[in-house]
Amino acid sequence: MEDTEFLQRMKDRIQESSGRAVEVELGEQGAFELDIQRPIPKVLLGRDVLDFPGRARMLMQYTILCLRERRHVEQEEFLQFLSRN
Repeated sequence: MEDTEFLQRMKDRIQESSGRAVEVELGEQGAFELDIQRPIPKVLLGRDVLDFPGRARMLMQYTILCLRERRHVEQEEFLQFLSRN
């Protein structure tokens, strides 16, 4: 799968699961930023999500939860969310 297709699939999944439009960009290795204050939230993912599907899934799930809650969530809350899914 091409990198652009992978990012588009992540974006689609985030939008479907959160019910909100988002911008998804690829950044430097190890990067992760989520700006939920913008009219259309922006997610910056590090290039490592292309090589590590587990990291991609965790960041995607964290993003979905934050968008649903409209705030950045704490680690414990995120772990509870993961245990339910």
